[in-house]
Amino acid sequence: MEYFDVLDKNRNFINKTLPRGAEMNEGEFNQGSEVFIILPYNRLLITQRSELKSHPLMWEAPGGCTIAGENTLETSIREMNEEIGLSLKSKDFKLISTQLYKYQFVDIYIVKIDNLDVNNLKLQSEEISNAKIVSFDEFEKMIDKEQIVRCTKEHYYAIKDKIKI
Repeated sequence: MEYFDVLDKNRNFINKTLPRGAEMNEGEFNQGSEVFIILPYNRLLITQRSELKSHPLMWEAPGGCTIAGENTLETSIREMNEEIGLSLKSKDFKLISTQLYKYQFVDIYIVKIDNLDVNNLKLQSEEISNAKIVSFDEFEKMIDKEQIVRCTKEHYYAIKDKIKI
């Protein structure tokens, strides 16, 4: 079973851990990350959630919740490796925003990659059912069609001016 650190409203650890899925008290938070993988010509790598998860088969930027003792950069590195088989280093990540989404601080990172073949990704089937590369315009059309998870949509619009290359 995975555990996560509980934080206060100022994002300080309150010397409490809980098992994943446990309810927190009012004023308690956890943290996670979302990673926008940017490719040349203003394209994004997006992943489709497993049908076994909440928001089944919807698309999102990959990421996840931190586990106890981990920071969000470590989470991002771990999640990219576990979920899509992408081995990245801390220097590859650039923190561009932090958003509060419900009870979770979400650090939003970008990673710029020159070349990526989605056929070479190793998808973790419990988490991810598919991956694809889309242009920003295609991504926004998917948002309009409600195919993108709401928090990814909100994060994208908060940072989109910072991620186009």
